[in-house]
Amino acid sequence: MDENDEPKTKAIERLKTDLGVDDTKATGLIEDAVILVLDYTNQDKMLDSMWLYARQLATITFNRESTEGESSRSEGGVSQSFIEDIPLNIQRGLNRYRLGKVVSFYAPDET
Repeated sequence: MDENDEPKTKAIERLKTDLGVDDTKATGLIEDAVILVLDYTNQDKMLDSMWLYARQLATITFNRESTEGESSRSEGGVSQSFIEDIPLNIQRGLNRYRLGKVVSFYAPDET
């Protein structure tokens, strides 16, 4: 096993314990969360602390599985709203890892 796989393995094991899911399910959840984290931060690889946010996103995804497509639900007088995007507290934590993108670069001609 590559040393770069250790944080991923730890995250998978933690998800298996916390959520009571099998290895395949935990791996799928983490892999999807990693894609979201890397996409949000514009990074090419996961840094150590980013695994915490990936695990949190994986847990949120697992908890939302039975409510896909719903933005809110009301049952028996109890109303529940669902988060549609990466939660703000996770975004704030990931913001320190975000890389800016250069869309175009224009340098004036020297005269």
